[in-house]
Amino acid sequence: MSAPPPDAVTGVVLAGGRGTRLAPLTDRTSKQLLPVGGRPLVARVLGQLVRAGIADVLLLIDDRHAGDFLRVLRDGRDLGLRSLGYVWQPPSGAGMAAAIARAEPHLRTDRFMVACGDVLIDAPLGPSVRAFAAQPDGALLVATRTADTAGYTPLRVEDGRVTALGDKDPDRHGPGWTDLGCYLYGRDAFDHVRSLRPSARGEVEIWDLNRRYADAGTLRYKEVKGWWCDVGTSREVYRRADERYKSNSRF
Repeated sequence: MSAPPPDAVTGVVLAGGRGTRLAPLTDRTSKQLLPVGGRPLVARVLGQLVRAGIADVLLLIDDRHAGDFLRVLRDGRDLGLRSLGYVWQPPSGAGMAAAIARAEPHLRTDRFMVACGDVLIDAPLGPSVRAFAAQPDGALLVATRTADTAGYTPLRVEDGRVTALGDKDPDRHGPGWTDLGCYLYGRDAFDHVRSLRPSARGEVEIWDLNRRYADAGTLRYKEVKGWWCDVGTSREVYRRADERYKSNSRF
């Protein structure tokens, strides 16, 4: 395969995790393989990246359902990808930032976009990819304004930059900014991950990685508007997403 263009962005999709909040639906399969409107959830996430102009993706999976991912997605060409690589991560997990680091030896580009494999976003992600390509340094996250940030990472933003990230709190209700599980980084992200310490729950956290950029003044954001869904939140949320896609022919 020829070398990618210098401004190319590789997709890194996080598809491990046990999906315990969706049990018993996930007792025998990955939450990313659950059908949403007749298509596997992960196929819809990959479609979002394809529409954003990303041609090559690394999919992080663990060994519990590896064969099922290969059977369903194969080499990714049926989804419009040029290439789809599979990267193994320990099933126990050590945090999102640690999972991202496992992609480092497999990347063929200097920039990459991380996408949570259970978050669906109606708005196009191409503008975020293009905005990041124009950045001289730092990172960028996809953000939205929401009526309730409970359970999500609240963001403080100013003049196109994220200046601070708060802690997740399921009991803190109120409007504000949050990210949507899509992050764009350069290779310096791996150096940051190596220097991070695990949190109190023993994981290397994505928000600690993003705070490094925010503290340096180099964490930018791109706002998206419209419908989005963190499908893995609960069985009720999953069912609502499934019904939405079933009842809308444009999907």
